[in-house]
Amino acid sequence: MNTNHTPRTVLTYQAALTAGHQPREYSYDKDIIPTGEYHVLLDFMTWAMKLPAVDLYCTIRQTRQRIRLTFFFDKERSYLLHGTDVTRLPFGILLAVQVEYNTNSNPTLNKISRLQAAAKT
Repeated sequence: MNTNHTPRTVLTYQAALTAGHQPREYSYDKDIIPTGEYHVLLDFMTWAMKLPAVDLYCTIRQTRQRIRLTFFFDKERSYLLHGTDVTRLPFGILLAVQVEYNTNSNPTLNKISRLQAAAKT
């Protein structure tokens, strides 16, 4: 049972468009998404359309490059990554991420941690 009472912040793709987000402006090309550790601003998230996954739409802090990182439902049937429930991250939060290639040579989100509290609006 989930005892976390923070609401999930993941949007449907259509809800993201309705809210004014532009998912097409974010690259998911494996030749463009950098690997390693870097800081990103979480702009918004959507449920993946055909997979049990969440797409994180982020802006790399150092380069202002917009990328999409996908985080998959894990074998324990959760969206936890190193104790962080990805589905409950607030938009506008600064995150430290580690991205590496998986066995299919696709960029994979391996670690995520909060760097600051989300800005209040």
